[in-house]
Amino acid sequence: MSGVVSPVLVGRDKELVRLRAAVDRTVAGEAGVLLVGGEAGVGKSRLIETALDGRDDVRVLTGGCIELGGEGLPLVPLVDALRTLARTTPAVDLDRILGPARPELARLLPELAGGDGPPALAGSTAQLFELVLGVLGRIGADRPLVLVVEDLHWADRSTLDLVAFLVRTLQGLPVLLVVTYRSDEVDRRSPLRPLLSTWERMREVEQLQLPRFSRTEVASQVAAINGARPDGELVDLVFDRSGGNAFFVEEVLRSLREGASADDVAPSLRDVLLARVERLSRPAQRLLQVAAVAGRWVPEPLLAEVAGGGEDEFFDALREPVDASLLIVDDTGRGYAFRHALTRDAVYQDLLPGQRVKLHTAYAQALDRDPTLAGEDSSVSATLAVHWYAAHDLPRALAASVRAGRDAMAAFAPAEAQRHFERALEVWDSVPDVEAWAGTDQVDVLRLAAQAARDSGDSSRALSLLEQALEQTDRTTEPERAALIVEQRANTLRVQGADVAGTTELETALTWLPAGPSAVRATVLASLAHGLQRLGDPRVAGAARAALEAARAVGARAEEASALITLGGTVSYLEDAAEGEAALREGLRIALEIGDNDKALRGYANLSDALETRGKHQQAAEAARSGLELARRVGVVRTFGAFLAGNLIEPLVRLGEWDEAAELAHEHLATGVGDIFAASLLELLGYMAASRGAVGDALDCMKRARRNLSESGDPQFTHALAYIEADVNRARGDLAGAVGVVAEALGQSSAWSVRYMWPLIWLGARIEADAATRARDLGDALSETPLPVPALPESTVSFSPAATAYDVMAAAERLRRDGEPTVAAWREAVTAWEAAGDAWPLTYARFRLGEALCADGGREEAVEPLRAAARSAASLRAQPVLDDVQALARRARLALDERGAAPVAEQVASPFALTDREREVLTLVAAGRSNGQIAAELFISPKTASVHVSNILAKLGVGGRVEAAAVAHRLGLIPPA
Repeated sequence: MSGVVSPVLVGRDKELVRLRAAVDRTVAGEAGVLLVGGEAGVGKSRLIETALDGRDDVRVLTGGCIELGGEGLPLVPLVDALRTLARTTPAVDLDRILGPARPELARLLPELAGGDGPPALAGSTAQLFELVLGVLGRIGADRPLVLVVEDLHWADRSTLDLVAFLVRTLQGLPVLLVVTYRSDEVDRRSPLRPLLSTWERMREVEQLQLPRFSRTEVASQVAAINGARPDGELVDLVFDRSGGNAFFVEEVLRSLREGASADDVAPSLRDVLLARVERLSRPAQRLLQVAAVAGRWVPEPLLAEVAGGGEDEFFDALREPVDASLLIVDDTGRGYAFRHALTRDAVYQDLLPGQRVKLHTAYAQALDRDPTLAGEDSSVSATLAVHWYAAHDLPRALAASVRAGRDAMAAFAPAEAQRHFERALEVWDSVPDVEAWAGTDQVDVLRLAAQAARDSGDSSRALSLLEQALEQTDRTTEPERAALIVEQRANTLRVQGADVAGTTELETALTWLPAGPSAVRATVLASLAHGLQRLGDPRVAGAARAALEAARAVGARAEEASALITLGGTVSYLEDAAEGEAALREGLRIALEIGDNDKALRGYANLSDALETRGKHQQAAEAARSGLELARRVGVVRTFGAFLAGNLIEPLVRLGEWDEAAELAHEHLATGVGDIFAASLLELLGYMAASRGAVGDALDCMKRARRNLSESGDPQFTHALAYIEADVNRARGDLAGAVGVVAEALGQSSAWSVRYMWPLIWLGARIEADAATRARDLGDALSETPLPVPALPESTVSFSPAATAYDVMAAAERLRRDGEPTVAAWREAVTAWEAAGDAWPLTYARFRLGEALCADGGREEAVEPLRAAARSAASLRAQPVLDDVQALARRARLALDERGAAPVAEQVASPFALTDREREVLTLVAAGRSNGQIAAELFISPKTASVHVSNILAKLGVGGRVEAAAVAHRLGLIPPA
């Protein structure tokens, strides 16, 4: 660097300590995120290089954002990091590290492709991000990783989304993400600003802001550069001109060394840099100008092509800016970069407008002639678009934008693709013979832009673009094209949850199509069937069969797979289970065979759901596991994979594997999933928490699930959450509130709600029975307005083993409500749940059977079901039902093990549904103990004692402790003193 770079890092001792400490934590296995901000030239990169110098205990991958023509090129930091990884890793290790991500990452860096090249079908940005996270995790497993992303202020939307994703999801990985950005370039319009505001509030994100040097630090920097202590006059001059900016200090010193007097040193950095450039020869100055138009970095062959002239003249001219440290050879030796972006900015801004146009034209022409001149840059089309626009050649700019948009879609950058397509649309009317330049018509570009907008999360803009496309399409002469636009609109509406509007439009589009089977008819019908299935519309089976017939007639295999999966899921619920399962398996087979991962994942989800509905818990778990493995392989484990995780967790819950189920749910929730994917996990966690008596946890899960669901009315969620809320109300003694929740939920139903209504129907019957028991204990009148039960078709009782069991158990609860003998009913319920194979309801039914037998004089016969109930309740850690079993055993003097009966006075009922612990607390309340005294005597916390007292008051229906004591003494709820 011609002796103007300090051999030691000056003035950053505290920042260096913090950065090295972050690296040490990563070596110890912790994930970390470090934001390093500061103005241009303040020394961000130097700080990071110094901190990582000599660290053999970590692997470092670095990538920098590149700004070209005011725009960031998509995912360049990731490409840079992957290129370094590919070139520094043995082939065997690289295969293992990249794993299933290799084909998709090859879209970004072609050298990663195998012999057959990258796959033909593009995936989603979310899919790419998950695959990248998997790669980082595998790198970190070998050696802790430091991933450095430089110049985030120049980042494109996809790079910002990737960094934001990593900030959220690196937990648990030995990876340190270090991000640098220019704080002076993050204004209120910068897309980076809202992200920084969010990160500032995250405890796991550490921030370093590098200020300018003080006069003392500038003196130290000058001394380190000159190798001697400077005099005060020199320090004053350098500090005054540089303002304490480390890079400015170097450039001022360089000017002085090159002969400038104190008066000749320019007052601004731009002038200092231009003065240095002007000292070069004219050929070297021109070459530097050519390089500045390319951006901060340019491949050597491209620079030589645009510069022109002979080879000797080119290298002679190149030698000067390299020797002057204005240009440096890049790390890979493939080209040249400006040592600092500020130098490039100064040279570019000094060009006359005509010079810029001429040079941009030269670059565009060179890349048009030979795209390989760009080296391995995967953004040739985007670069061409920037140059042609800057050259004011709109026809070629439009053509390049369309190509760049297609390339960006294939490279997981839909936001950038949308920008390219919409830019082409902006100049569309200004380009003569525009369709020849674009290679397509405006309708297709509108559809491409809409697809990109939807994939980047802007579904409203996607609908607007599709509306324009439909307006430009003649439905009479191009009915199939118009129908496909509507089908695309329906898919976009589905993203917004507007399935009704989407299916209505699809039904209209079908009327435009000519009679007879066609690929378009199959596509529209398959989409319609899927939409009707989501709505629970009974017409779905007919639409699915029509779609299947049309698809098979024209050999449309993707549509055939979709129709079979929809039909199978529908028939499993509404018609024949065996036929439905066969259709699902066939649709799944076709989807896997043609490599349509989206449909295959939907097939696994529907199949596991259908199997679980029929009580085939093990098979359901196997199908969900297979789907989850595919989701991991293709990079959607945090989205659709979370839904499949819910489909795996549910059979685990039914099988009684609650600890494994909870661990799996928490594992997926920790990845940051949201929306319905989080709700599907939270409702299962809430069910287990409620069954275990952890009412606080259950309510928390319920509330979080509802926040994630937003306005969704899907019964698989709404009914399940209503069950949790009602069960918590019941456990707290608010039986009226519990009944109200059940009644409201049962009033909302669809074709798919049958499976989710039966637990609510039973819970309502249980609550009514509990209320009747309370009324009889208090001598109150029984309710004469039983909970209305929805009129369900007779077939729904045999809909599934669980439906049959819930129906039988609800009937037993109604007998309990009416004070009728219930032994036979509970025997039938136990048998039904043994067939259904659901652990908790079976435990509960066995308890009630034991209770009924004791009440009917069959104490000896009650031992077996009560022992079985106690074992399973203990295994599930379902404390409320275990308390009830143990209390009943003590009252009836029955031994739950072989050691003898529990020493509790015999009672024949469990008044007010008080648990054993609650009766112990009530005894102490009646004795006048405070919450603190109760806590001390029972070895529980005062907070827990307070919760027990509140529950007791609610269950007894009294307003205070004195009244509770009176009721307890009057009804004999506590042992006599």
